[in-house]
Amino acid sequence: MLVPPQRSESPPLRVSCPILGGSGSHSREAWAILELRILRYFLAAAEAGSVSRAAAELRIAQPSLSRQLRGLEAELRVDLFHRVPTGVRLTAAGSRLLPMAQDLVARAEAAEARMRAIGDGAGVRLRVVAPATTVADVIAPFLAASGPEAPLVTAREELPAAVFARLERGDADLAISSGPPPAGFDSRPVFRFAVWAYVPPGHRWARRRTGRVHVRELAEEPLIVLGPDHGTRRLLDMAMVEAGLAYRRAFETNVPEIAQALAASNHGVAVVSDDPRYGLRPLMIVGPGGPLRISLVAAWDATHYAADTIEPWVDQLAEYCVERYGEAASGSRLKRSRPGR
Repeated sequence: MLVPPQRSESPPLRVSCPILGGSGSHSREAWAILELRILRYFLAAAEAGSVSRAAAELRIAQPSLSRQLRGLEAELRVDLFHRVPTGVRLTAAGSRLLPMAQDLVARAEAAEARMRAIGDGAGVRLRVVAPATTVADVIAPFLAASGPEAPLVTAREELPAAVFARLERGDADLAISSGPPPAGFDSRPVFRFAVWAYVPPGHRWARRRTGRVHVRELAEEPLIVLGPDHGTRRLLDMAMVEAGLAYRRAFETNVPEIAQALAASNHGVAVVSDDPRYGLRPLMIVGPGGPLRISLVAAWDATHYAADTIEPWVDQLAEYCVERYGEAASGSRLKRSRPGR
């Protein structure tokens, strides 16, 4: 039986962290031994932009926090903050420390959560970040179809263009979105989804037997599109440019459900990749290069403590997409990618 050590007997967890900065004999790379508690104080002050606000959030006395931060600077032999009348802002050295501190604290919290889960006899818990459509149409139904032995997953919604940044900051264990994954992470294609034009039942295209519509025809209709942070919008824009066309934007939203709702109320043709709602009729959009498809990619840190759980979970998610949407809808398969390969 795993017995956790008594907190009163546990020394502070300390980590080695390289810092560049300083002057003279300290301009070379120096190694400092830091307590995670102090790194959390540093992150709180950097985020709040004020020592007093950070102290209030941390529920410690402001003079105490100031001393801790000064002590950190003395230990590292660099100034981490500019003290200004309105608060504090990071120096160049502080900006260098910020991502390393975020990574170290995130890893420590993940390790702590994992060990606590093992001690409690619980399974692996994964934090997944993905666009709202992916959470609603892919991840949630997959979780519902999974058994009790599957990892426990919490999902956070984010704009597609910001998903992988969450992974890089350590805010998630797994990120799923369109677009290229960040360098240095393992990745795997999940599925290639068609981009649809949704019209209400009374629209003249609703009974079209081919189930397709060309961008030439879309250019003649008022379109309800997603914002430029969405991959479907970028695909539509590129297809229009390739065809030498322009389109009339009737409405723009970052919420795909709203786009479909507006199409259902006859405000235009919605261009999205999510599942149909509100009785709308889907038509696959075809551009100069063929049907428009958006690739969904999963990315994670190969050194993550639960990497041996994340990878098969992503494989199962990809298989679920094929079962639900069909192999034909996915198109050609993409290859798994690993850092440095």
